[in-house]
Amino acid sequence: MQTIYDEIKSKGIDIDRKLQDFLYDLIDDGYPAISEDEAKERVSDAVDRYRNGTGNYTSAKDYEMKMEKFMDGLSLKYDNH
Repeated sequence: MQTIYDEIKSKGIDIDRKLQDFLYDLIDDGYPAISEDEAKERVSDAVDRYRNGTGNYTSAKDYEMKMEKFMDGLSLKYDNH
């Protein structure tokens, strides 16, 4: 009986490299760290913009297009490397 590791390995996927890439992405998302106080202030400001109607929001169509582009980027990054 072939294990899932054997199946992945037989397809030429370097699982160790994939896991290293995944863990690195979890550690470094490309955004600088902020303090808890700054995070609370940002959320509070966002709530105020929403309540006051002064926020700038993405339409459902634009969001869908951005997410599709994002998902395509992930596929390119993680598929068959």
